[in-house]
Amino acid sequence: MQLQIKSLSACLAFILATAASATAQHTSDVGLRTVDGRVTTTAVTTSGYGEDQRVFAGAFGDTGSAWFTSNPGYDALPGTFPVSTRIGFRFTGPILVWNGTTFVETSPAGPLAGERLRISYLTANTTSSNGPVAGFDLAVQSDGGWHRHLSMTLQPAAGSATPDIGVYLAPLELYSTAPTLLPSQEYWIILNGGASQTTFDAAYLAAQQAMNPPVCIGDLNNDRVVNGADLGILLGAWGLPGSADFDGNGVVDGADLGTLLGAWGACP
Repeated sequence: MQLQIKSLSACLAFILATAASATAQHTSDVGLRTVDGRVTTTAVTTSGYGEDQRVFAGAFGDTGSAWFTSNPGYDALPGTFPVSTRIGFRFTGPILVWNGTTFVETSPAGPLAGERLRISYLTANTTSSNGPVAGFDLAVQSDGGWHRHLSMTLQPAAGSATPDIGVYLAPLELYSTAPTLLPSQEYWIILNGGASQTTFDAAYLAAQQAMNPPVCIGDLNNDRVVNGADLGILLGAWGLPGSADFDGNGVVDGADLGTLLGAWGACP
């Protein structure tokens, strides 16, 4: 199957991504390393690799082509993986979309009726479905590193010309063909498809908390203490649904503020 590039800007973005230095580290990319015999995802920061991380952010249209992005990319330092092996990915389930309170399947009417995510690299490609889907793998570089930007395109639902505006969640898993390495734990890429920044922030925070449940109620940033940082998150979500809606009434309000203030201090 021939690679399909829908616009000149998308083509340019793809060329720039694939031409990037094999050892480059790009902030906000998915960092890869091996820990205890397992592929592990981590944050890439301005100072290098940070803590283990399993929720990452991206946005369709960031390269100028609607419903397309090649970010975040993937970075592994030289020597991370055995030379002559390959690193690949697979969908662990269907993509989901934020409904204002939680993430739900994009196809409530049935399989293949909602949006799907197509991931490609040159002629290799795969598209999400209503369950787990095999992906593809790419060769580790000659220095044992792995730097790739995969093309991600959101496909519209059957009968629709374009996807719906929203925040989408892609559940993925990485694997190595090295027999000594186990696959990664599931990780999520949260992709903004034209939603407001406030909506995206609420969805991203909810994804973080679902992946890493707070130690105690009120701890919205999962740092084991309820303090001003959590208060700021709650006030930023005022009047909206989301993770700061502790009583589940569909909106962040005074009752939730009271709950947070009552839990103030270190988690038990």
